[in-house]
Amino acid sequence: MHAWWFHESFSIDQDALSLDGVPLRWLAQEHGTPLFVYSRATIQRQLQALQAALATAADDFAIYYAMKANRFSGVLDAVRSVPGVCVDTCSPREIGYALQNGFALSQISFNAGMLSASDLATVAQTGVHCTLDSYSGLRRYGSLVPKGTPVTLRFNPGVRVGYGQGANLRYGNDKFGFEADEIEEALRVAFDAGLSVDGIHMHLGWGLQEDSVELVEDAFARLAYIASCVPDLRVINVGGGLGGRYHVTDHPLALSTWASLIRKHLAPFGATIACEPGTFVVGPAGLLLLEVNTVEKRRGVQWVGVNAGFALNPMPALYGVPVQIVPVHAPLTPPEQTYRVVGHINETTDVWSKECALPALQEMDLLALLPAGAYCTSMSSDHCLRGQAKEIVV
Repeated sequence: MHAWWFHESFSIDQDALSLDGVPLRWLAQEHGTPLFVYSRATIQRQLQALQAALATAADDFAIYYAMKANRFSGVLDAVRSVPGVCVDTCSPREIGYALQNGFALSQISFNAGMLSASDLATVAQTGVHCTLDSYSGLRRYGSLVPKGTPVTLRFNPGVRVGYGQGANLRYGNDKFGFEADEIEEALRVAFDAGLSVDGIHMHLGWGLQEDSVELVEDAFARLAYIASCVPDLRVINVGGGLGGRYHVTDHPLALSTWASLIRKHLAPFGATIACEPGTFVVGPAGLLLLEVNTVEKRRGVQWVGVNAGFALNPMPALYGVPVQIVPVHAPLTPPEQTYRVVGHINETTDVWSKECALPALQEMDLLALLPAGAYCTSMSSDHCLRGQAKEIVV
């Protein structure tokens, strides 16, 4: 019986961890560390599973991969390899990057708030379909595009759901979106600005869990009310939020549960059901391969130092999202000791795990930190000039 983090792209080769049949120790020898390794097969499987779930919920659907989760060209190529999958962008540069990586204009959506005049001008010039969530944005965008240009309106979900208790992973009642009871006013402002409204949008939060199903249903019911007010509705976009496991106790919202709520509340409108998955697609596909550089005991704590810190993956430091630490040479060996695993950034917050039960470690051992496919390199910095790592797809 394998560990909770083990999925079908992992295997054990001569007692060491491999990804899609490629030993991680080989990759470390060839490319060095720190190294992000992504599984093309996992990305494709996740997208296909999402397509299968949506097929049970609606007659017509569209998947827009959220590029902000991971924009590595090899990852985008894997996404584009799945027929029918498009890409969601949230800045003018992301639009340009999507085009450079082979997505057609018709395969790109744009969804962002608090847009500057230059942002709106660039988006208008590209002709990408735009989602807006402010009266100011509607008025200014309407002055830049031909009369009758369709837009999507984004609405506040009205509930706060997401991973753990962190407010910054829950989008409800925050800076994004019109209120549900503003639908008539939003439609009027859009019409007065010369725009047409063909879509509505709602994003709930990051890392939705099974225990928040009632709140998710409340939000979808609110979205259904909004849909009933839009006369020329073509698309209902339920945003992203589907996640994966970051800890043994996690119970992510199941695809079947999510799809059943869409079928119940939104499918009856006959519109295309769109979504913007990021973490669900690439999260489990990636890992960060590191090397142990220090093993010693100080002040009663057994320390393990590794050659990368939060500059390469801000999620633990910024959001309190845990990482699973797996010794590449002994991935399924029972733990022998509790370590505090830390990086090489000159900050006290640069801690991967305060208490991590692992087999005995030695300097030069390889560790795989996972999942690390989403919101690592896309949010990384060069703090202390320590933000460099190579990325590869196997």
